[in-house]
Amino acid sequence: TKVDYHKIEMRDGNEVRLNGGAQIDLGGIAKGYVADRVAEFLKDRGVRHAIIDLGGNVLAFGGLADGRPFTIGIQDPAGERGTLMATYTATDLSWVTSGSYERYFEVDGQRYHHILDPKTGYPVQNGLASVTIFSSQSVEGDALSTACFVAGPEKGMAIIESQPGVEALFVLTGGEVLRSSGLENDENLKIMAAGQ
Repeated sequence: TKVDYHKIEMRDGNEVRLNGGAQIDLGGIAKGYVADRVAEFLKDRGVRHAIIDLGGNVLAFGGLADGRPFTIGIQDPAGERGTLMATYTATDLSWVTSGSYERYFEVDGQRYHHILDPKTGYPVQNGLASVTIFSSQSVEGDALSTACFVAGPEKGMAIIESQPGVEALFVLTGGEVLRSSGLENDENLKIMAAGQ
């Protein structure tokens, strides 16, 4: 198999060599990295209020100009595009969602989404429809949303609970919503899905 982090060799801290035909795909963190750099660029130029939306990766800082926080919608993975299942209100926060519902194709009635199990090479099938990470750095949220989606609900939530300052919202394929402990009583989170 070519999927093995041992095939990556670091040299002198800034050179990478790939062995055995391995390749690196930074798709799991690229948008998060870009969002963080755009925020840094804007802040360095005096921008005090902004929302950066890179499709699944949202970074907000400063709130609205009148001092109120931003409210960002979270897509319902079972609904039409633009149908919200939750909103979150905050300033200076990144929201990153990974899910099986945006990028996929179907063959003979079988849906194949873009988040692949590194052990099988096939789309992950573990009962998750989406994972939304709330963190201060978008690159961190990007990496964690994909990792938690691959890990599954139980292991993914354990990962989140071990990360200080990071919270998560997992939506199962049946519509059930799981919240990390820091979101349990968070009044900034409004769940709109039925039964939640």
